[in-house]
Amino acid sequence: MISEINLSKQVCVIGAGPSGLVAARELRKEGHSVVVLEQNHDVGGQWLYDPIREGVDSGKGATPEVHSSVYASLRLAFPREITGFTDFPFLVKEGRDMRRFPGHKELLLYLKDFCECFGLKEMVRFNTRVELVGMVDSAKLGKDMKWVVRSKDKMTENLMEEVFDVVVVATGQYSHPRLPSIKGMDTWRRKQIHSHIYRVPEPFCNEVVVVIGNSLSGQDISMELVDVAKEIHLSAKSLDISEGLSKVISKHENLHIQPQIDSLHGDGQVLFIDGSRVFADTIIYCTGYSYSFPFLDTKGIVAVDDDRVGPLYEHTFPPSLAPSLSFMGIPRRIIAFPFFETQAKWIAQLLSGKRTLPSCEDMMQSVKEFYHSRDVAGIPKHRTHVIENFEDAFIPGMLSGQSLVVGKSSGEPSQTTMVSEINLSKHVCVIGAGPSGVVAARELRKEGHSVVVLEQKHDVGGQWLYEPIGESHDSGKGATPEVHGSVYASLRLNTPREITAFTDFPFLVKKDRDMRRFPGHRELLLYLEDFCEWFGLKEMIRFNTRVEYVGMVDVAKFGEDMKWVVRSKNKMTRNFMEEVFDAVVVATGHYSKPRLPSIKGFLKMNGYMEKEAYAVTFIGYPSHSVMRCNGDKLLLLFLQVVVVIGNSISGRDISMELVDIAKEIHLSAKSLEISEGLSKVISKHENLHIHPRVLTPYPYLSYIHLYVHTLIDSLHEDGRVLFIDGSWLFVDTIVYCTGYSYSFPFLETKGIVVVDDDRVGPLYEHTFPPSLAPSLSFVGIPAKILPFLFFESQAKWIAQLMSGKRILPSCEDMMQSIKEFYHSRDVAGIPKHKTHEIPNFEYWDMYGDHSGSPHLEEWIKEICISTLRNANTNLETYRDSCDDLKL
Repeated sequence: MISEINLSKQVCVIGAGPSGLVAARELRKEGHSVVVLEQNHDVGGQWLYDPIREGVDSGKGATPEVHSSVYASLRLAFPREITGFTDFPFLVKEGRDMRRFPGHKELLLYLKDFCECFGLKEMVRFNTRVELVGMVDSAKLGKDMKWVVRSKDKMTENLMEEVFDVVVVATGQYSHPRLPSIKGMDTWRRKQIHSHIYRVPEPFCNEVVVVIGNSLSGQDISMELVDVAKEIHLSAKSLDISEGLSKVISKHENLHIQPQIDSLHGDGQVLFIDGSRVFADTIIYCTGYSYSFPFLDTKGIVAVDDDRVGPLYEHTFPPSLAPSLSFMGIPRRIIAFPFFETQAKWIAQLLSGKRTLPSCEDMMQSVKEFYHSRDVAGIPKHRTHVIENFEDAFIPGMLSGQSLVVGKSSGEPSQTTMVSEINLSKHVCVIGAGPSGVVAARELRKEGHSVVVLEQKHDVGGQWLYEPIGESHDSGKGATPEVHGSVYASLRLNTPREITAFTDFPFLVKKDRDMRRFPGHRELLLYLEDFCEWFGLKEMIRFNTRVEYVGMVDVAKFGEDMKWVVRSKNKMTRNFMEEVFDAVVVATGHYSKPRLPSIKGFLKMNGYMEKEAYAVTFIGYPSHSVMRCNGDKLLLLFLQVVVVIGNSISGRDISMELVDIAKEIHLSAKSLEISEGLSKVISKHENLHIHPRVLTPYPYLSYIHLYVHTLIDSLHEDGRVLFIDGSWLFVDTIVYCTGYSYSFPFLETKGIVVVDDDRVGPLYEHTFPPSLAPSLSFVGIPAKILPFLFFESQAKWIAQLMSGKRILPSCEDMMQSIKEFYHSRDVAGIPKHKTHEIPNFEYWDMYGDHSGSPHLEEWIKEICISTLRNANTNLETYRDSCDDLKL
């Protein structure tokens, strides 16, 4: 169980570059309290371009205080589709740098968009330099240690000292230039700079420039200088240069490749090791960067030795200080953003108790073995953190259950493509702001789509938005008044909170709220409101807006390019609005249209009850299980005889709630077999009876008088309920706990999608009507699932299909799949009205593969099974007594 009280940590993240920002987000997702300290005035880290050094003549070896190493013309070395976080693609934006390999400013704007989307800036203290990070008690190592952080406000010069449970170092690796050791370097009188402070080529006009280092920056700067400098001499360790560089040199007479430098001389000479020489005006060192943490005092536990930061387990945790100290972004030659995200998830989950590390000894042994393997391979120490193969880069990803390959699911070829807002962004209408609707809206927006959510109620929550309007409502015969939520006052979750949440937003225990493991409905509503606030979803929602009609704009045009007209009505102003959308996602749930059985005499009995004016405290008479009774209002059923039809969860819950005030409760069930848990409840309450008559298999029931009847045969005007075994009784109220039917009264598909005996179809994977996909989809149709996890997986798939990251089979193949599914259900004897009941872990995992979602972890499956088993045995107490906390 995830508890904010026990597991939430006070965390200091140092640095608001890409690694620091994603670390802050993941830490906050896990319920930790986060402060980010950033020395600059804005987010971005190295991507926050600093023009202050443009044209500076800094003299020999100057490395002035400047955090960013970005020069004005810098463009990304990798395409945008692999340079973003997994759930926030680096979209092409109109009016901005639309190139596939954009310039640095566009990446900074992406990071700002990321911050705005997830509300990260509120955690960041800008213009704050970290002066010291040290252990509060150096004798107390490991999980429970504390860290003192001393920082200085650069604007006010004020110092602040704070204590944190955890420190995450995310300062990057491009701020401390690494300079070579060259004979005569200290006495060479002309200009020497590191590429760290290079910005533009103009200051080098008509100069002879020596560029040391054949790295990306060395090549970029050399190519940029050819139009202004007299000569450029690119000095490389190896003269075995790439074909691309050879082509560039062949095009420019003033660009030359040279071997390494032997020495520098006072008259301006640069002598190379082959004996050749040039007189140079400037030397630019493109020689990389060193790791540097001048603020960090670990009493020698963590040290930087020849650019090896260590010891670090998986380049992240110092074993004896883990997990209270960690490092983000140490590895080099990686796909940076996905790797940072994976590191961040791992760190955050370790701190919240979802993951565990090996012992300190095992981690140290792993570090030693890694060092040894590098030594055997002849890799020098200063390349310890260069990770040039995908398998090594996947280690933290595997630990967090996540692959770094974006858009690729297990065993399937990637269908990832470049995400372009211009070509692939859709204008999408989501109908409903319950759990399935809000997560659909989030995932669609993540993929760059424009989203409008239409919600008929005044707030988010769907069925979880409790409506007390039905309390003491005498509504007459068979009434099912307009009420969206089916929640009754005493309702509690029937699954524990740790598996009743979205994967990246845990359902934490909150102080001063319902802290039970199986909380009441109000707590789940508050969770949904927290979710919406966290991800800024309410801005997409139009409340008090009822959808009246959804139809195809052009019925002859099926598939991807079709449009939908949506007509809605504002319930407050009564104004109508008609809009056209590229796609519609139906997320209206399936708990708003009660399903009533067909019983002989139903209407006649209703007439009798109206005439006799019996008080009815449920919505409708006979009532469906949209009960709102609580407190004194529940006493209106005092000494009544109540028949509850349906041995479902709501039927059992309502029956148990009525035992303290009703004269008799008769629970009518289809099956002669009742659970051990229900039998225990009946044995405790003389006024609770089960129908039909059964010989109980439980010996402790032998002492009670169990009034038993079969299913109801007919209802009569004098108030009698006749059962099919011939027994009867006079009743005051019938409560139908008989489930709900799928209903989409607003949807007009010209007969393509229909509801037939509670089968919504045809739907491919319970989601897409083949001939209308992906422009029409349904979220939340399946029953007997873990809803939040399944909704999220559905939402990801829909959003990725619309953005072009995934593709559907052909319409014909989808229809064939549906026919085979229907046939398999028929062969198994499963009635049509149970088409969408999917109590199957294997199917959930298979469905997750559509969107690259991780498979259900074993502990989740075990908790599901344990909860069902406990509810079956201990119906009254299973929510408050459990034996699966170890899971």
